[in-house]
Amino acid sequence: MMKKNQGNALARVIQRAMLGSSVAMACGMGALVMPISAHATGFFSHKDLFGQGRPAGTGGVTTISGAGGGGVVPWALISGYGASGQIGFTAFYTNFTTANYVGNAYGVSAGISNRVEVSVAQQNFSLGNTGPYLANVLGAPYGQPGSPANQGGILQDNAAINQDIVGVKVRVFGNTIYQQHTWMPQISVGAQYHHNEDGALMTALGTKASGMSYYLALTKVWMKGLFGHATLLDFTLDATRANYNGLFGFQGPYSSDTSYHYEPEVSAGIFLNPKVVVGGEYRSMPQNQLNVGPVLSQTSAWKDVYVAYIPNKNLSLTFAYAMLGHISGVPNNNGLYASLTTSF
Repeated sequence: MMKKNQGNALARVIQRAMLGSSVAMACGMGALVMPISAHATGFFSHKDLFGQGRPAGTGGVTTISGAGGGGVVPWALISGYGASGQIGFTAFYTNFTTANYVGNAYGVSAGISNRVEVSVAQQNFSLGNTGPYLANVLGAPYGQPGSPANQGGILQDNAAINQDIVGVKVRVFGNTIYQQHTWMPQISVGAQYHHNEDGALMTALGTKASGMSYYLALTKVWMKGLFGHATLLDFTLDATRANYNGLFGFQGPYSSDTSYHYEPEVSAGIFLNPKVVVGGEYRSMPQNQLNVGPVLSQTSAWKDVYVAYIPNKNLSLTFAYAMLGHISGVPNNNGLYASLTTSF
């Protein structure tokens, strides 16, 4: 557990970096204002304003939170294929299914001049048969109208938790494609605002329904990497107070759970050919104790192994075996993950 002043340090650094890159964080969509102003002449004189000037695969796929990257880890890459002076858009849909839970995510993003990314996403997480159990643990009789833990009986079988996510990312240095003769990676900073729509449940858990997360991402691509194939390696450091990526709110009911946590995230991939990439990801998670006790509060790092098929710049398909560990006291939540990203 990080001390509060230490845990907030990364968040302050990223906030300063984003201000230095002329990105306003008061509102996710407000991030569009200054980059467009700074590049307005280049944008509107470009014959392909809404273009795809970058090579296929250089926008990554889409994370479950809407940012460009892998399946669960945001990368330094800017989503879409817009080059300098262009705007590229993406839309995505993701489903992941384990023996106990089902999750769906969908959203859109805009990549501006290969410099700024703005994204909006929504997640829907079905609790399976654990809804009534959680309600009982929280001390609310199952199905009792108006009880704070089940919001009038909403925590029944297959009840769902919903959250909205607005994100912004800024490339501050480097370019993965054009820096092949140096070890310097592409470096981006990002922030995500999460709002959980199930406020009464978050209150019963002792968490906050909304919160900010910040990250620093370093991505390096070697065009002639492992076994002569293009190889990608990403390291992301997350400063967050989110429980289960915000699905169970932010922070916890105890003073020790109010600090930001540093959480490492790693992705790797190798292109077997220009259209197929295989790899794996690891994402560490904070450990906050909620009002359901230490057993049900236990969380695990998220891991996956994946294969992505990118037939052209307009489409990518990702399939993975995801290992999500403990969720609400249920261990070994492993299952299939599928995601579709369209770029235009």
